[in-house]
Amino acid sequence: MSMNLIKGLWKRLLRPDACSHTKKLLYEYVEGDLTSETSHKLEKHLGNCPPCLKYVESYRHTIEVTHHHGLPEEPMPPALKQKLCEFIKQHPDLK
Repeated sequence: MSMNLIKGLWKRLLRPDACSHTKKLLYEYVEGDLTSETSHKLEKHLGNCPPCLKYVESYRHTIEVTHHHGLPEEPMPPALKQKLCEFIKQHPDLK
């Protein structure tokens, strides 16, 4: 087992929030919407955290399969869009 992997395991044990923060950044990361600094930090974490790397790979695969096998996109109904926007405003911690 490499020293980096061991360090990563200890870091996850002592700071599990690092992995939960990773999940919050996934969409922006996969879409390429993160700043280069944030993306670099995330990639460094992924290099030391096989479970998070597996999670990212699974996330990418899910998007790929959904796009390939999903139904064609349709515009969101305005009433649903409004309700969704209101929900997001009321729950900013979910972003």
